[in-house]
Amino acid sequence: MKKLFILSALLCVGVLFSAAAKEKADYKYEYQESTVTYHNVQVYKVLDHKDAFIVMYAKGHRDVGTVTLPKKWYSSAARTDTKLSFRALPKGMNSYMTVISRDGSFERVLLTLPVSRAAPVWGVADSTQKVDDADKDTLEIKY
Repeated sequence: MKKLFILSALLCVGVLFSAAAKEKADYKYEYQESTVTYHNVQVYKVLDHKDAFIVMYAKGHRDVGTVTLPKKWYSSAARTDTKLSFRALPKGMNSYMTVISRDGSFERVLLTLPVSRAAPVWGVADSTQKVDDADKDTLEIKY
C-alpha cells in the first residue's frame, strides 16, 4: 500500500512538472540581447601618479596585470563623458575594478576602493618617472 501511494505521488509530481514545462511564458517585451558588457577583476594595488593611476589587478587567477588609467578621464570639465569613476568599497569586500564595454569597445572604468588613502591597496608612484600611457583615449586590458 505504501509503495502504491509513493508511486502515485511521484507520478502526479512528474505530470505537474511536465505540464508546467510545456507552457510558454508571455513576456511584456520581446527578448533583446544587451550591447553592454562588463568584467570585474580584483585590484591588488593602485599607485597614484601625477598624470595617471597605475592599477595592478588579478589576471587569469594567478597572474598580475598592470593597466594605466589617465587622470584626465576622471577630471573631465563637462563631467558627462567621464571614463573613470570611483565607488566606496563596502565592508567585508576586496577592492575591484569594473570595465564596461558597449558594442565591444571600451566605454568606462569603475574602481571600487577604500575611501581612505591610508588603506593598503593605495600607494604612490615615483613622480619623476614618465608614464607612457597617460594621454591615451581607450583602455586595452587583458583578463
